[in-house]
Amino acid sequence: MIALYPGAFKPPHRGHFEVVKRLLKGNHGGHVYSIDNYQDVGTKALSGKEGKVDKINKVIVFPGGGERNGITKGEAMAIWQMYAKYLPGLEVMDGQKNPMFAAKDYAKANTEDKFYAITGVRDESDFPDLKRITTFKNTPHVEGLMVTSNVGDSVRASDLRKAALKGSLDDIIDFFPKELNREELFKIMRMLKDNIIAEAMNQKMEDLFEAMFETSDPQDGKAAPYGSGYKKVKEELGLQDYIGSLLEYMLDKKMNILPLPEIKIRHDEDNSKNFFGRTAYYDPNVKEIVLFVDGRHNKDIVRSFSHEMVHHIQNLEGRLKIYKLPILTKIVTYLK
Repeated sequence: MIALYPGAFKPPHRGHFEVVKRLLKGNHGGHVYSIDNYQDVGTKALSGKEGKVDKINKVIVFPGGGERNGITKGEAMAIWQMYAKYLPGLEVMDGQKNPMFAAKDYAKANTEDKFYAITGVRDESDFPDLKRITTFKNTPHVEGLMVTSNVGDSVRASDLRKAALKGSLDDIIDFFPKELNREELFKIMRMLKDNIIAEAMNQKMEDLFEAMFETSDPQDGKAAPYGSGYKKVKEELGLQDYIGSLLEYMLDKKMNILPLPEIKIRHDEDNSKNFFGRTAYYDPNVKEIVLFVDGRHNKDIVRSFSHEMVHHIQNLEGRLKIYKLPILTKIVTYLK
């Protein structure tokens, strides 16, 4: 028996790997179903009851076309090829634009073989996916096979995407098979970080940086330091666009700036009149950049922002050191 496993696989993760591994080992606990009984069979499968299934000798995966989460079909196929090293019996085929149709076409071209069309189920919310078995309605040698996720193997691509955007490689590694070696993992890590971030940058800039720019006045009733309270960056004409453009450039150049810092601006007229007044500062404890903007051109403000972003990078990489310079304090006091 051959298992046909079509899907987007953007990217193929630990959950997908484990499904194929279990199919080939025969410990998948799958249940054969049809469009007429998929809900009843699904409920039975989730309850842990065993189904009667023929032995599977080969699994063919069909990664679909298009791009999702910044991952292309070609990259999905490349990851599956890595997995094939650890899954004897796995074959990777082009899913064309629609992997379900590609799997059906393969079955129609090989009528001498018998097939299971695989659909993974995590919970009842995935039951509608079982209806896809109707794709194979004119191929009687293909039956639907529902496979449930083992505890700990359930992985959602949306969670993986969030982990990648946070820049936590340790978190991302947990989404992939433990069988992979260090070199293979880092190859996937680089692919994900580059492509998912690139995909995110294709969205509107305000969607990516919205949370960064939504900073408001202190609410504890205490007087804010340095005069007036914080203001929202998005209220400052031009600043959001300029800062967003600079961050986009940094990401494009593979600079280590994730997770992004929070950005606050300050209006402080007294500070602006002081030659030794502050222009900006970075707080490594909360990953926050504060910009003083009164009396300054946007170009100068963004220049200060870029300077503080260097400190943010140093902080993320463990290279930021805070020095106390008493001699500088004496010089400033003297000049005053």
